[in-house]
Amino acid sequence: MRNSLRKLAVAAGAATAAVALAAPAATAGVAAPQWVVGPNSPETFSASATGVVLNLNGIPMTCSSSAAQGSLASAAGSTNVTVGTIAPLTFSGCTSPFGAVSPVTDTTPAWQLKANTQVAGSGVTNGAITGVDATLTVLTCTFRVTGSVVATYTNSTGKLAVSNNATYKLTVVSVSPGCAGIAAIGNNPTFTASYGAVTPIGGTVKPTITYVP
Repeated sequence: MRNSLRKLAVAAGAATAAVALAAPAATAGVAAPQWVVGPNSPETFSASATGVVLNLNGIPMTCSSSAAQGSLASAAGSTNVTVGTIAPLTFSGCTSPFGAVSPVTDTTPAWQLKANTQVAGSGVTNGAITGVDATLTVLTCTFRVTGSVVATYTNSTGKLAVSNNATYKLTVVSVSPGCAGIAAIGNNPTFTASYGAVTPIGGTVKPTITYVP
């Protein structure tokens, strides 16, 4: 009887070990989800926009144009995946009801383009741009804005639409003494723009971003 129980225990242990050893082999061939950048990865890109608007406390600060450069690369993961970086980014022809506006961006470290979701077959990536950091001067007021913005990229048009929501927003983090009535620490300005992207820098091809689950 003891011999039979001993043999049964040994057999059970061997079976358990076999299952444990076999488990990794069964999943080894399963590819991790990833965001695939096309037509080439990694690759540089440039993007431009017109009619860019930063609205703070009901005061529109409009720029006639904005230009950006950066890089794109495929990356593994499902959400909050960095598929690109932006550096530099500039604004031109910026005005407000109070006169000229001078924005200066800090892209060191580079701003990051994050991918979050994509409905299969839509070619539309929903994500964000994080690490935003800019200082604006209007009249005697200089204020700094940091945070993140909503980013939606459409493969078919090559358009990167930028906006804000409750999750991805900008915040005024510092102000100069001349900012009364214009900006205050804790204010949340909104930023809206639509950038047309091409790859490589100065090229003509619209980059694509595709989620492969």
